[in-house]
Amino acid sequence: MNEIKISEIFSSYQGEGLYVGEKQIFVRFYGCNLKCIYCDEDKKKYKVYDLKKVISEIKKLSKKSGSYTISFTGGEPLLYADEIVGLVRKLKGYKFLLETNGVLYKELKKIIKFIDIVSMDIKLPQYTSKDTFNEYFEFLKVSKDKVYVKVVVGNDVNIDDFKKSIDIVQKVSKNIPFFIQPIWERKINFKLIDKLCYMALKKLNSVRFLPQVHKLMGVK
Repeated sequence: MNEIKISEIFSSYQGEGLYVGEKQIFVRFYGCNLKCIYCDEDKKKYKVYDLKKVISEIKKLSKKSGSYTISFTGGEPLLYADEIVGLVRKLKGYKFLLETNGVLYKELKKIIKFIDIVSMDIKLPQYTSKDTFNEYFEFLKVSKDKVYVKVVVGNDVNIDDFKKSIDIVQKVSKNIPFFIQPIWERKINFKLIDKLCYMALKKLNSVRFLPQVHKLMGVK
């Protein structure tokens, strides 16, 4: 595929996960293979780019911002695995972060050697109407030396499914960083967060509660 659907390319501060606060260049791919109830992806617009145009935009933003970390995000960037390979081969001297829903592990195998860090979301079945725990397990086996995990939870979180997410991560490595990320709400239920953190800390070595900081900062 020579044409890539992209919602936007921009420079901002990372608001989630292990590199929160780092200035990055975001390439937001359009489209996703999941339909989470809290997501508005299907309402977004996109432009069609070729590889040359994407590379040009990245280099322009790098020069302006001083950042050489690229976040491939979405939507779901692994829908464009072949195109990402084409991009990274042309972009020398950059660090690459992949932000993904963690389902397309076969596509991940195509690009994992080019990616420096993988930010993998675990989407619980209540939010997607799909049980994708088997896919998450396979995905983590491919990415385990480069991955951290975010579990998105609401105040109505299914505790049994949350426990399954902990167990899957533990089976691969208890040292994988594990972030509990609430669905964006101004009022956070800290009693629930304490309960979830306690459960996770019994089995994993690195557990953190972190809301979406970029929303607190009022940036993209």
